[in-house]
Amino acid sequence: MSLSCPYLVPAQIILPLSRPGSDYQALSCPVIINNQFLLRILPPSACNMNQKGANLKDASKTVLKQCKYCGKHQKPRGLISHERSCKKTHSGKDADISRAYVFRKLGEKVEETLKSQKSTRSHPSMMELQAFIPDEFSDMHPFLSPDEWVRGDYATLDELLDGDVRTVYHPKSGKATTIQHFEDFMASRTKEDTSPRPPNEKPWLPFQTRLDFEIAALALECSMNRRQTNTLIELFQCAQQGKDRCTVQGYDELQKTWDLAAEKTTQFVTETIEVPYRDKTETFEVSYRPMWNWIEELVNDRRVVSKMEWYARRLYQYDKGTNVWNRFIDEPWTANRWWNIQDHLPDDGVPLCIIFYADKSKLSSFGTAKGYPVIARLANLPIEIRNGAGLGGGRVVGWHPIVSFQNIAVSIRFNAVFQVWHESTTKILLSIIELAKTGYRAICGDDILRRMYPLVFLKSADYEEQCVMCLIRGFGGLCPCPRCLIPKDELGAGTMGVLRTAQHALEILSQAEAATTKAEKEEVIKPFGMRPVFNVFFKLPLSDPYSAVSFDNLHFKFGGVWGDHIFPLLKTHIKNLPDGRAQSMKVDRCFQKFPRWSNIFLFAAYDALKIGTDIAGYQLLQVLRSYLVVDMYSELHHQTAETIVAGRSSVRKMFDKIKIYDSLGSEIEKNWDFPKLHYYTHLFDDIEDKGILKGMSTMQNEKMHGPIRRIYLNRTNFKDIGDQITRIEHQSIVSGLIQGHLDLLDSIGRSDSEEDEDDVEDEDPTCNNHFALGSGLKDITISELESQSILFARFHIRLSQFISELLPASGIVLPDQRYFTFTSHDKITPYQYLKVCYESLDTWNIETDLLRCNPSFRGEPRHDFVIFNSVDGPIFAELHYLFTCMVGEKTYPLAFVQPYKSISNRRRLQSDKDLGILRLQKESKTEFISVRSIIRGAVVIKDANEGLVWDVLDGDMFLRVVRDFPGYTSD
Repeated sequence: MSLSCPYLVPAQIILPLSRPGSDYQALSCPVIINNQFLLRILPPSACNMNQKGANLKDASKTVLKQCKYCGKHQKPRGLISHERSCKKTHSGKDADISRAYVFRKLGEKVEETLKSQKSTRSHPSMMELQAFIPDEFSDMHPFLSPDEWVRGDYATLDELLDGDVRTVYHPKSGKATTIQHFEDFMASRTKEDTSPRPPNEKPWLPFQTRLDFEIAALALECSMNRRQTNTLIELFQCAQQGKDRCTVQGYDELQKTWDLAAEKTTQFVTETIEVPYRDKTETFEVSYRPMWNWIEELVNDRRVVSKMEWYARRLYQYDKGTNVWNRFIDEPWTANRWWNIQDHLPDDGVPLCIIFYADKSKLSSFGTAKGYPVIARLANLPIEIRNGAGLGGGRVVGWHPIVSFQNIAVSIRFNAVFQVWHESTTKILLSIIELAKTGYRAICGDDILRRMYPLVFLKSADYEEQCVMCLIRGFGGLCPCPRCLIPKDELGAGTMGVLRTAQHALEILSQAEAATTKAEKEEVIKPFGMRPVFNVFFKLPLSDPYSAVSFDNLHFKFGGVWGDHIFPLLKTHIKNLPDGRAQSMKVDRCFQKFPRWSNIFLFAAYDALKIGTDIAGYQLLQVLRSYLVVDMYSELHHQTAETIVAGRSSVRKMFDKIKIYDSLGSEIEKNWDFPKLHYYTHLFDDIEDKGILKGMSTMQNEKMHGPIRRIYLNRTNFKDIGDQITRIEHQSIVSGLIQGHLDLLDSIGRSDSEEDEDDVEDEDPTCNNHFALGSGLKDITISELESQSILFARFHIRLSQFISELLPASGIVLPDQRYFTFTSHDKITPYQYLKVCYESLDTWNIETDLLRCNPSFRGEPRHDFVIFNSVDGPIFAELHYLFTCMVGEKTYPLAFVQPYKSISNRRRLQSDKDLGILRLQKESKTEFISVRSIIRGAVVIKDANEGLVWDVLDGDMFLRVVRDFPGYTSD
């Protein structure tokens, strides 16, 4: 069939197949099998119509899931039994369809192989299936034998599909290797909450009533002082009606009740530490929660321990096109360090991996009052739990003393400050030091006996704090890197020095101790940039402080290479241009071209600094582009072997671009030999060793400084603030603990016993699990629309042609089986809002884009860009009009768009190539598309008949552009 419209795509969903890395969330080219058009589109069960990363939920309806055999939607409670019976009925038919689809994607050789297997049996033998696995992985990941591979829950998979996930557990786990289809793997990572009823039905005790607790929790959350709390209680007492009672009489009684409730969780202990200083001993107070007590709370709580992971594993995803299993990393237990730690534990031992954070914080506006919280998290928990502030999230486990020694030599002063820090940390870690050596055998909250070994797996800190943790001299030393022994004057070279180790540091300290004079001691430790202080982390096995410190995106990127170097230099280069003021205004206008919804911060100077006017400034733009590429690869939520190789390559290119810029002799002097830039050489090693960068960041820890500041400002008398802050912070923890039990109590007995339904209503044409149209307007005749703008000229004629070609191409019979004609008097329903769901190539979760198509949104026109799928591949387009129209008895959602196509490589500007810019050119005419074909939203900066794609909007957009427009945005 010849299609006149180049962007025509079928609109009927026939075959939903879920595979990562593909555009199944939007329509692709039709495949003809058994005289049917088969399309790939987002499975409704996987979509989300709410916030990014959340699950699709309707407040008034049960979330439905799709049967993978018949395609019908079921309620979750009945899905398993339905699929079990449905499999027998549909297995043969679905196998034919899925195989046929896979054949087209993988080629004739694989097709013939599977066909020959089908002719003799229902699925290939294990030896034949072995042929789909590469002959070897690497020296680090040895190939598994067929016997090892067949064990596991999915050993009887009918066939390997593209994207299947293979999990190889550490040998000491005793678990067999498993293979799962991608959808089953993603579902298995969300563990069901099997928490029992709380120990008693009055978790609010020692508060006399639940209402008493909720009043107290509100006062705590709002940081109310004594007067405000008393006023709140008086109001509740005056307004009291109903069954519950408020019995609290005032602020003092409330505080006494909080003190009683404090026993529900580990309290702070205040002790004194002694540090020799000059010819005397100085004493300092440190407040802390015993680390093991906090850990015990977590492992004894069934709700928390049921979410924990204990055993290292290696994850691989199957690429059927290349017959290769590609390893990927996300959580810490999928990375190398956890595996290596488990190698060194006894056969019955499991690691308790602590994430350790500490940093000073200004409590007052002028910085005169400071706090020094120590925050711990447990890496055994999934990232969305451990990075939170609720149950299983970060916990303040210590409060370091603020130390200031004056009127002495800097070296002596810093040594004393560092010694105070490590003595204080010793108190915090003391309860786990012996257990880290012997292990602790206990029955956890899930009734499983484990022998647990606590250790410091990762240290989350800025550079200055890492120097304290590792006891090095920082930028003032000869070797300023906490990770390696790179000389100070080679930090900008892009090379890595010999890695620091605890064993080597102990040898150096031992030699220094043997020295007879301070000068001799200094000669021993100075070449390594060390300080003559014993490191507390040496007391913990498998907690090497140099291996545990990690790249921090907050301080090394935004507050380092970008914030302190590239950004200030770019501003200075523009300012120094002959027409610097005009160019600065031009850049500001370029900022304003970004759609407001993008929430992106970009220095839009691509057209201000040109090679002919400022060659160094132009080279700096190339440095910026390489920095952005590194940033995107490093922030991905799933790091594959391919993205890690690409990331390492992008780091090398960034250093090369910086060297070229530095060699140009710019009048603007900037030293590129600084530790935060050098740390990029360790970036992808950290990811391979400890998991994705999001898990190492200080961001989630620094967010906890906000509540601490509010406690200081609203709840203390600004004297002896440490005790006051730790007391009120502890009350917040207790409040959250009680509230968690109340939520669990409330959830028990809720009605979730609705009968299973095998059939659901027909899909709403304007709202389904892939998209939703909103902000609907009154129906309008096509003639009224055509009169509004020349843009809509001949709208009804073009729409008739589009529908008459779209429906037959989708296997849908036209009314009366003939060309369908719209008249100018027919009505359509306009919409100004579009919500699109898609599976992210980065997170592998369902994300949501909220798009506008409105001639006056908050007083300004708003026509967002989208990517839609066509027979020519993904196309960028600007939304001009969203509407639904009736064809016979059915409603079809359509979009009227202005397509933009990428400029061919041979016609690209050299500056676009240098700066990795994907430039689009406006097509000569507008087109209709099915709303179903829209993949996701996009950010495009328009300029006359061209547009620039901002590919670093998020990880999905970056990967999508790299895949679909190869060579445009990266070398």
